[in-house]
Amino acid sequence: MLAVLVTTASDETERAALVEEFLGTRAKYVAAMTEINQLGAFLKDIKEIARQRRILFGFGRTLAELPDDRVDLTRAEAAKLACRARHEVFPDIVAIIEHLGELENVETEAHLARAAEKAALVDGMLTEMGRIGRMIGLISINASVEAARAGGESGRSFQVIAEEVRSLARQSSEVLQRMKNRMAEDEAADRLRRSRTFT
Repeated sequence: MLAVLVTTASDETERAALVEEFLGTRAKYVAAMTEINQLGAFLKDIKEIARQRRILFGFGRTLAELPDDRVDLTRAEAAKLACRARHEVFPDIVAIIEHLGELENVETEAHLARAAEKAALVDGMLTEMGRIGRMIGLISINASVEAARAGGESGRSFQVIAEEVRSLARQSSEVLQRMKNRMAEDEAADRLRRSRTFT
C-alpha cells in the first residue's frame, strides 16, 4: 500500500516521506526473509508450507530488486505489488504461522503424553516402594514379637535385628515421602511453566 501511496502522493514532500517509509519497510521485509532463510532452514523440510514459502521468498526477491534510493513504480506496478502483498503474501504468512502452531501443538501433546507415561511409571514405582516399606514394617513387628517370645540372649539379638529393620522401614518411608514431595513440586513448576508458555 505504501507503493500505491507513493505513486499517488499529492506533492513532492509527501512523496519523499512515503518513499522513505516504503524503502524502510521493504528493507525490513527483505532482512526478515534473509534471517528466516538463515535461521529457519527447518522450514524447507515442511512440505505443507512449501508453496507459501516460495511466494514469500519470491516477494522478497521482487522487493530486493527494486532500487535502493528511489521508487520508480507506475501506479499499475504499485497496485500489482499491493495486490500481491494483500492476496498472496499476507494470507501465506498467516497460513505458515497457523501450520507452525499446529506442529507446536502436536509436539506439545506428544511431550505431554511422554511425560504422563513417565509419571505413571514413577508413580507405580513409588507405590511398589511404599508396599515394600509396609512389608518391612510388618517384618520388624514380627521380629519384635519373636524376640520377646525367645527371651534371653537370642531374644536380645533378635530385638537388635528388629530395631534395625524398623529403622530401615522408617528411613524408606521418609525417602518415599521426600520423593513424593519433590515430584509434586516439579509437577507444579512444570504446570506453571506450561501456563506461561501458552499465555
